[in-house]
Amino acid sequence: MNERRFGLRAASGVSLFLIVAVFALMALLTVVLGAGVYRSVVERAAVNHEARTAMAYVTGKLRAATGEVSIEKTEVGNDMLVLSEEIDGAVYETRIYAHQGLLYEVFAAADIEFSPEEGQPIATLENFQAQDEGGLLRLSVRAGGEDYTAHVALWE
Repeated sequence: MNERRFGLRAASGVSLFLIVAVFALMALLTVVLGAGVYRSVVERAAVNHEARTAMAYVTGKLRAATGEVSIEKTEVGNDMLVLSEEIDGAVYETRIYAHQGLLYEVFAAADIEFSPEEGQPIATLENFQAQDEGGLLRLSVRAGGEDYTAHVALWE
């Protein structure tokens, strides 16, 4: 009879070990999958933040502009917003454009030659576009493979 009890104890010990091992394996799998999901959520949030920051920055600049707003092309064919204003009799321009994956801004006198590398980086973007739609300016940015669009009414 003692031999039978020993067999039952050994079987229940093995079952208990298997249950704990399955639990540990499932816990590890949950942590690994959760870490992957967390990483992708953080990456997506960073891209979304960059795109929204860029869009808010540009729309804020447009709403604060007191002078003429125009759209030009850079040397490589990208759209560039040019906000002109007169300060103490001199004309200054704020130029907002995309160059090599970044959105830049340059504030300089209108007669200074434009050089894209001298701008202040604002945000990381894949693309920036501006289109005049008859008093309504359509702004588009591309970040993380997605497009974000805003419309800004220009005061005449």
